[in-house]
This record gives sequence, structure tokens and C-alpha cells, in this order.
Amino acid sequence: MSLAQLRERIPLANSWLLAAVFFCIPVQVAPAYVLSAVMLFLWVIEGRIGGKLRELAREPLVRVMLGYYGVLLLSMLWTDDRGWGWQMLQRHKFFLLFPLYFSVARAGHFGRYVAAFLASIVLCEALAFYNWAQLYLWPGLPEGIRVAKSTGDTAPFVDRIFYTPALALAGYLAGHRLLFDANGARERLLHGALLAATTLNLLISGGRAGMVGFLALFVLLAFQRFVHRPVAAASVSAALVAAVLVGGYHASSYFRERVDSAVDELVHYQERPNTSGSLRVVYALNALRIYAEHPMLGVGIGDYPKEYERMNALHTPGWEPAWNPHDQYLQTLTAAGIPGGVALALVLSYPLLRRGPPDGRERIRRAVPVLMITICLFESYLLRSNVSMMYMLFTAALWRGVRAGP
Repeated sequence: MSLAQLRERIPLANSWLLAAVFFCIPVQVAPAYVLSAVMLFLWVIEGRIGGKLRELAREPLVRVMLGYYGVLLLSMLWTDDRGWGWQMLQRHKFFLLFPLYFSVARAGHFGRYVAAFLASIVLCEALAFYNWAQLYLWPGLPEGIRVAKSTGDTAPFVDRIFYTPALALAGYLAGHRLLFDANGARERLLHGALLAATTLNLLISGGRAGMVGFLALFVLLAFQRFVHRPVAAASVSAALVAAVLVGGYHASSYFRERVDSAVDELVHYQERPNTSGSLRVVYALNALRIYAEHPMLGVGIGDYPKEYERMNALHTPGWEPAWNPHDQYLQTLTAAGIPGGVALALVLSYPLLRRGPPDGRERIRRAVPVLMITICLFESYLLRSNVSMMYMLFTAALWRGVRAGP
């Protein structure tokens, strides 16, 4: 095979590699790095580097994603703890990979990428259901593949912090295909079964942020289905949310325990030190105090643990210190102040507000940022590798092939 023939085949090969990275989202992030390195190598071998770079430079999303990373990098100038700062920047490496994913993605292959992601979800859900059965129904079964973080986790590869946002998006995609893309009863049955399985998997996972994100996407999907009937959309979404919450609360003891503990800890957080809910309240209060002292530029991406320990000792000495506020908005504001807040607003809102063609992907283009905007209230998800990767991958694939512009 000549070099010219090899270069002609590289775009297709890279598209398959990108699909493999989509498969990694709910599994493990390490293979995604290897696949991305191979992808980058082939991208360089393919040639036309200047043309591809000029194309990327014209794409607003590339500027938005790199701009966010650039603001965090700039905050290293006023960071005392450079070692921790570099560790935190490492957690944002998928922002640097976004241009590669955008360049490699092919608009006509979006269905392939979604299929790879959903295939991975199906695998994880099957293993999670087995783990649940082994934990609660038949303890004599051989122990399955299960993440070893807490006794209640049923996810096979990553804990619920990473797993449930992927489930939330998978549930939306299954519902979207059921309502808008399914051809015939067989496809509707398949996607309806996947939606039901994903909902059940969320209920047994214990991931509260993912569940809230899933319900937000449920509401969005109802309004997308009844786009010209807002009253019907509100009624259907309210009924669906109530059915999931009430059904899950009464059917799953683990879900009921997680809900009850969350309510109790949030209402009585001062009397429940170092519980999950009370810590989230204290994290937020202390992060706001840190930001109030450094509103313009923040404390720098490396100094949050030191500043939090100081603030914690002053105001909440009975609570454990934290390395991040478990809220993406507060994390970015405390790290880089107003420039960081503006950059974060662009990362999350530009894909939501940007106009796109009615090509069958326009509803999903809204869903992905809606999910991230919601769950970032409960965790610093842009520095959580699997979820950050998911956002970069879907944003790149959804907007590839769309003319740059507002």
C-alpha cells in the first residue's frame, strides 16, 4: 500500500478509533488515552496539517474549550502551590484533546458513535444488575466485576460519581430514539427496553447527581416531544418524574435510603458533621467565603486546598477539609475568579444556545449541555475524567459538520 493510499484510509480509521473512545466513557479512561494517542499519530501522518489547523482555528467551539483551559493555566501565575496546580490542570486534559476529536469526527458517523456508547452502557448495566442480584437477592452467587469504593456500589468499572451521568445521557438517547428515530415496533421495543433498564440502573446505583440530571433530561425530552404544546409537555414531564421518584422510593430500599439520608443531612447539616449532604453544604459555604475574599481572579488553580483548610479552621472546624468544593461553578470561580466564570459560562452555554441545522441531532445538541449544567451544581464534573471526556466527545461529534457561526 502506498503512502497516498494509507493517508486516504486514515480518516475512516480515526473515526473508528473515535467510536472506541466513546465506548470507554462508562468503563475506564486509561484506554481512551492510548486510543487518542494513536488517533493523533494517524492525524499527523495523514498530512494537510496547515489546512486542518486553519479549520480548527475557525471553529468557535475549539476556541471556547481551549480558552477555558487557557484561563485555568493563566491562574498558575498567582498560584503558590504549583505542584497541586499542575495536578489540577492534568484533570482538564480532555479540553486539550477536544480539537483532535472535533477534527477526526465525521458528521455522517454520529450514529456509530452513539451506538458504541450505548453498547458500552448495555454491557455495564448487565454487569450492574448482576452485582445488585449478588448483593441483595442471591449472596451465594460468584462475586461479579464491581468497583470497590462503597458497599452499595453496583457499577462494574467506575463509581457512581462517574457512572450515573453516563447513564443519564444514555437514558435520554434511548428515549430520543424511541420518540424520534425508531422505525417499526421492533426498534421501539428495543429502545424502550434500554430506557427502562437505564432507569432501573440509576435507581440501584445510588448516584443522586446523575439521577437529578436524568430527570432534567426527562423534562427536556417531554418539551421536545410536545414542542408546540407546553401544557401537555409540563403534565407529561411531571408525571414521568413523579413516577420515577415515587416508584424508585417504594421499590428500592437503597434508593429510599439515599433519598432519606440526603434530605436529613441537608435539613440538619449542622448536627450531621462529615456526612455526604452536610459536607456539600459546608463545602459550598466555605467556597463562597473564599471567593468573596478573591472575587476578581480567584486564588489560582493550585491554592484551593490551602485556602479551604484555612477557611474551614475559622468557620467549620468540626468538618473535614476538601480539595474541591464539589460544585463546578464554585470550583472555577475560586480558581480563576471572573475570567474563569466567563470561560465556564461559555463552555456550558455556547453549545446550548448556538444555532444548528434541523438534521436530527438538534435536540441532542441541547440535551448534552443541559445535563452538564445540571450535574455541575453537585460536583466539579469538568475535572472528573470520564464525564469531562463524555462532554468533549459528544460536543465535538454533535457539532462537527455544522457551519461555524452563532
